[in-house]
Amino acid sequence: MKEPIQQSGGEVSIVIYDAPLPPRYLKFSKKFIKTLFVVVPITIGLIFISLLLVGFGSRLKETPAPSLPVASLSDEEARLLELETEIKSLQESNQQLQERLSQAPATPSGAPSQEEPFLMGIKKPYGMQNLMSENRVTLDQFDLVLDSNKTALKFQIISTNPENRVTGHVLVFMVSEQGLSAYPAAANMAIAGGVKYSMGEPFAVSRLRPTNAEFNVKAIGEAVKFVIYIFSREGDLLLIKETESYKVNKT
Repeated sequence: MKEPIQQSGGEVSIVIYDAPLPPRYLKFSKKFIKTLFVVVPITIGLIFISLLLVGFGSRLKETPAPSLPVASLSDEEARLLELETEIKSLQESNQQLQERLSQAPATPSGAPSQEEPFLMGIKKPYGMQNLMSENRVTLDQFDLVLDSNKTALKFQIISTNPENRVTGHVLVFMVSEQGLSAYPAAANMAIAGGVKYSMGEPFAVSRLRPTNAEFNVKAIGEAVKFVIYIFSREGDLLLIKETESYKVNKT
Protein backbone atom coordinates (compact mmCIF):
# COMPACT_ATOMS: atom_id res chain seq x y z
CA MET A 1 0.00 0.00 0.00
CA LYS A 2 1.33 3.37 -0.97
CA GLU A 3 1.90 5.96 1.74
CA PRO A 4 0.28 9.40 1.27
CA ILE A 5 2.45 11.96 -0.41
CA GLN A 6 1.94 14.45 2.49
CA GLN A 7 1.48 13.22 6.01
CA SER A 8 -0.91 14.98 8.42
CA GLY A 9 1.00 17.32 10.73
CA GLY A 10 0.26 19.54 13.67
CA GLU A 11 0.37 22.80 11.70
CA VAL A 12 -1.77 24.60 9.15
CA SER A 13 -0.14 26.72 6.42
CA ILE A 14 -1.83 29.66 4.77
CA VAL A 15 -0.49 31.31 1.60
CA ILE A 16 -1.37 34.94 1.07
CA TYR A 17 -0.94 36.41 -2.39
CA ASP A 18 -0.62 40.17 -2.51
CA ALA A 19 0.65 41.06 -6.00
CA PRO A 20 3.00 42.41 -7.01
CA LEU A 21 4.52 41.36 -3.67
CA PRO A 22 5.70 37.84 -3.36
CA PRO A 23 3.40 35.35 -1.61
CA ARG A 24 3.55 35.11 2.17
CA TYR A 25 3.35 31.88 4.09
CA LEU A 26 1.71 31.83 7.51
CA LYS A 27 1.84 28.80 9.74
CA PHE A 28 -0.51 28.17 12.66
CA SER A 29 -0.72 25.23 14.97
CA LYS A 30 -3.93 23.27 14.92
CA LYS A 31 -4.31 23.85 18.66
CA PHE A 32 -4.24 27.62 18.08
CA ILE A 33 -6.87 27.34 15.35
CA LYS A 34 -9.09 25.23 17.61
CA THR A 35 -8.67 27.68 20.46
CA LEU A 36 -9.41 30.65 18.19
CA PHE A 37 -12.61 29.27 16.67
CA VAL A 38 -14.00 27.16 19.55
CA VAL A 39 -12.69 28.12 22.99
CA VAL A 40 -12.61 31.90 22.48
CA PRO A 41 -16.27 32.19 21.29
CA ILE A 42 -17.45 29.99 24.15
CA THR A 43 -15.50 32.06 26.68
CA ILE A 44 -16.87 35.33 25.29
CA GLY A 45 -20.39 33.89 25.42
CA LEU A 46 -20.03 32.85 29.04
CA ILE A 47 -18.69 36.29 29.99
CA PHE A 48 -21.61 37.97 28.21
CA ILE A 49 -24.17 35.73 29.94
CA SER A 50 -22.53 36.41 33.34
CA LEU A 51 -22.73 40.16 32.77
CA LEU A 52 -26.40 39.85 31.86
CA LEU A 53 -27.13 37.85 35.02
CA VAL A 54 -25.27 40.35 37.23
CA GLY A 55 -27.17 43.28 35.71
CA PHE A 56 -30.50 41.50 36.07
CA GLY A 57 -29.75 40.67 39.71
CA SER A 58 -28.88 44.28 40.57
CA ARG A 59 -32.12 45.48 38.96
CA LEU A 60 -34.08 43.00 41.06
CA LYS A 61 -32.47 44.33 44.23
CA GLU A 62 -33.34 47.93 43.33
CA THR A 63 -36.94 47.05 42.48
CA PRO A 64 -39.19 47.63 45.54
CA ALA A 65 -41.06 44.61 46.79
CA PRO A 66 -44.73 44.66 45.79
CA SER A 67 -47.24 45.24 48.56
CA LEU A 68 -49.37 42.16 48.78
CA PRO A 69 -52.71 41.95 50.62
CA VAL A 70 -51.21 39.12 52.72
CA ALA A 71 -49.35 41.68 54.88
CA SER A 72 -52.55 43.54 55.76
CA LEU A 73 -54.23 40.24 56.55
CA SER A 74 -51.41 39.34 58.94
CA ASP A 75 -51.82 42.71 60.71
CA GLU A 76 -55.54 42.09 61.06
CA GLU A 77 -54.89 38.62 62.41
CA ALA A 78 -52.44 40.04 64.96
CA ARG A 79 -55.06 42.59 66.04
CA LEU A 80 -57.66 39.83 66.36
CA LEU A 81 -55.29 37.80 68.53
CA GLU A 82 -54.71 40.84 70.74
CA LEU A 83 -58.45 41.40 71.11
CA GLU A 84 -58.99 37.73 71.90
CA THR A 85 -56.35 37.97 74.64
CA GLU A 86 -58.04 41.05 76.14
CA ILE A 87 -61.45 39.36 76.01
CA LYS A 88 -60.02 36.29 77.74
CA SER A 89 -58.49 38.51 80.44
CA LEU A 90 -61.82 40.29 81.00
CA GLN A 91 -63.63 36.98 81.21
CA GLU A 92 -61.19 35.76 83.85
CA SER A 93 -61.62 39.01 85.81
CA ASN A 94 -65.42 38.69 85.65
CA GLN A 95 -65.17 35.11 86.86
CA GLN A 96 -63.04 36.20 89.81
CA LEU A 97 -65.51 38.96 90.66
CA GLN A 98 -68.42 36.52 90.55
CA GLU A 99 -66.58 34.21 92.93
CA ARG A 100 -65.95 37.10 95.31
CA LEU A 101 -69.56 38.24 95.15
CA SER A 102 -70.58 34.76 96.29
CA GLN A 103 -68.32 35.25 99.34
CA ALA A 104 -69.73 38.56 100.58
CA PRO A 105 -68.24 39.77 103.90
CA ALA A 106 -70.23 39.70 107.10
CA THR A 107 -69.88 43.45 107.70
CA PRO A 108 -72.84 45.46 106.32
CA SER A 109 -72.41 47.39 103.07
CA GLY A 110 -68.77 46.32 102.86
CA ALA A 111 -67.77 48.80 105.56
CA PRO A 112 -64.35 48.30 107.17
CA SER A 113 -64.47 46.14 110.26
CA GLN A 114 -62.64 46.82 113.51
CA GLU A 115 -59.93 44.42 112.34
CA GLU A 116 -59.32 46.52 109.23
CA PRO A 117 -59.03 50.14 110.40
CA PHE A 118 -56.37 50.76 107.74
CA LEU A 119 -59.11 51.05 105.11
CA MET A 120 -60.21 54.42 106.62
CA GLY A 121 -63.23 55.62 104.62
CA ILE A 122 -63.00 52.91 101.95
CA LYS A 123 -65.58 50.18 101.64
CA LYS A 124 -63.98 46.78 101.75
CA PRO A 125 -64.27 45.21 98.29
CA TYR A 126 -66.05 41.86 98.22
CA GLY A 127 -63.54 39.05 98.52
CA MET A 128 -60.64 41.49 98.88
CA GLN A 129 -57.23 39.88 99.34
CA ASN A 130 -54.37 41.69 101.04
CA LEU A 131 -51.52 41.36 98.51
CA MET A 132 -49.25 44.05 99.96
CA SER A 133 -46.63 41.42 100.83
CA GLU A 134 -46.18 40.66 97.11
CA ASN A 135 -44.77 44.18 96.52
CA ARG A 136 -46.16 44.46 93.01
CA VAL A 137 -45.86 48.26 93.00
CA THR A 138 -43.98 50.96 94.88
CA LEU A 139 -44.20 54.76 95.06
CA ASP A 140 -41.45 57.33 94.65
CA GLN A 141 -40.61 60.95 93.70
CA PHE A 142 -43.19 62.70 95.89
CA ASP A 143 -43.68 66.39 95.26
CA LEU A 144 -46.16 68.65 97.05
CA VAL A 145 -47.46 71.62 95.06
CA LEU A 146 -49.35 74.33 96.95
CA ASP A 147 -51.55 76.85 95.17
CA SER A 148 -53.85 79.63 96.30
CA ASN A 149 -56.97 77.49 95.87
CA LYS A 150 -55.78 73.91 95.49
CA THR A 151 -53.25 71.35 96.69
CA ALA A 152 -51.55 68.70 94.55
CA LEU A 153 -49.39 65.70 95.36
CA LYS A 154 -47.33 64.35 92.47
CA PHE A 155 -45.69 60.92 92.58
CA GLN A 156 -44.66 57.95 90.47
CA ILE A 157 -46.25 54.50 90.55
CA ILE A 158 -43.47 51.98 89.83
CA SER A 159 -43.94 48.36 88.80
CA THR A 160 -41.45 46.08 90.55
CA ASN A 161 -41.59 43.62 87.64
CA PRO A 162 -41.60 45.34 84.23
CA GLU A 163 -42.54 42.06 82.54
CA ASN A 164 -45.91 42.00 84.35
CA ARG A 165 -48.31 44.86 83.61
CA VAL A 166 -50.23 46.01 86.69
CA THR A 167 -53.69 47.56 86.33
CA GLY A 168 -55.99 48.91 89.01
CA HIS A 169 -57.23 52.02 90.83
CA VAL A 170 -55.45 54.58 93.02
CA LEU A 171 -57.14 56.58 95.80
CA VAL A 172 -55.42 59.42 97.67
CA PHE A 173 -56.63 60.98 100.93
CA MET A 174 -55.36 64.31 102.24
CA VAL A 175 -55.42 64.63 106.02
CA SER A 176 -55.26 68.16 107.47
CA GLU A 177 -56.89 70.35 110.08
CA GLN A 178 -59.78 70.75 107.66
CA GLY A 179 -60.51 67.04 107.85
CA LEU A 180 -60.35 64.36 105.17
CA SER A 181 -60.33 65.09 101.42
CA ALA A 182 -60.23 62.49 98.67
CA TYR A 183 -58.84 62.20 95.16
CA PRO A 184 -60.40 61.79 92.65
CA ALA A 185 -62.80 64.59 93.58
CA ALA A 186 -65.92 62.43 92.98
CA ALA A 187 -64.88 60.25 95.94
CA ASN A 188 -65.46 63.14 98.38
CA MET A 189 -69.22 62.71 98.08
CA ALA A 190 -68.91 59.08 99.24
CA ILE A 191 -66.60 59.53 102.26
CA ALA A 192 -69.47 59.50 104.76
CA GLY A 193 -70.90 56.21 103.48
CA GLY A 194 -67.65 54.61 102.33
CA VAL A 195 -65.64 55.10 99.14
CA LYS A 196 -65.66 52.26 96.62
CA TYR A 197 -62.20 51.26 95.39
CA SER A 198 -63.45 51.51 91.80
CA MET A 199 -63.91 55.27 92.29
CA GLY A 200 -60.12 55.60 92.30
CA GLU A 201 -58.24 56.82 89.27
CA PRO A 202 -57.69 53.90 86.84
CA PHE A 203 -54.08 53.18 85.98
CA ALA A 204 -51.90 50.70 84.13
CA VAL A 205 -48.15 50.49 84.66
CA SER A 206 -45.32 48.39 83.27
CA ARG A 207 -42.44 50.57 84.47
CA LEU A 208 -43.30 54.12 85.61
CA ARG A 209 -46.63 55.88 85.76
CA PRO A 210 -46.84 59.55 86.87
CA THR A 211 -49.81 60.52 89.02
CA ASN A 212 -51.01 64.03 89.86
CA ALA A 213 -53.50 63.95 92.74
CA GLU A 214 -55.17 67.38 92.79
CA PHE A 215 -57.43 68.51 95.63
CA ASN A 216 -59.65 71.50 94.96
CA VAL A 217 -59.00 72.88 98.45
CA LYS A 218 -56.15 74.84 99.93
CA ALA A 219 -54.22 73.05 102.66
CA ILE A 220 -54.84 74.96 105.90
CA GLY A 221 -52.97 74.40 109.13
CA GLU A 222 -49.42 73.76 110.18
CA ALA A 223 -49.00 70.45 108.37
CA VAL A 224 -50.68 68.08 105.93
CA LYS A 225 -50.08 64.45 105.05
CA PHE A 226 -51.46 61.99 102.51
CA VAL A 227 -52.51 58.34 102.55
CA ILE A 228 -52.37 56.52 99.21
CA TYR A 229 -54.27 53.32 98.45
CA ILE A 230 -53.65 51.17 95.39
CA PHE A 231 -56.07 48.38 94.48
CA SER A 232 -55.89 45.90 91.65
CA ARG A 233 -58.57 45.89 88.99
CA GLU A 234 -60.29 43.04 90.84
CA GLY A 235 -60.27 44.88 94.19
CA ASP A 236 -57.25 43.32 95.90
CA LEU A 237 -55.21 45.63 98.12
CA LEU A 238 -51.74 46.14 96.59
CA LEU A 239 -50.32 49.07 98.57
CA ILE A 240 -50.94 51.55 101.36
CA LYS A 241 -48.52 54.44 101.68
CA GLU A 242 -48.64 57.20 104.31
CA THR A 243 -46.44 60.13 103.42
CA GLU A 244 -44.47 62.31 105.75
CA SER A 245 -46.11 65.42 107.19
CA TYR A 246 -45.57 68.44 104.97
CA LYS A 247 -45.39 71.87 106.60
CA VAL A 248 -47.70 74.46 105.13
CA ASN A 249 -48.38 78.12 105.87
CA LYS A 250 -50.98 78.50 108.59
CA THR A 251 -53.80 80.86 107.50
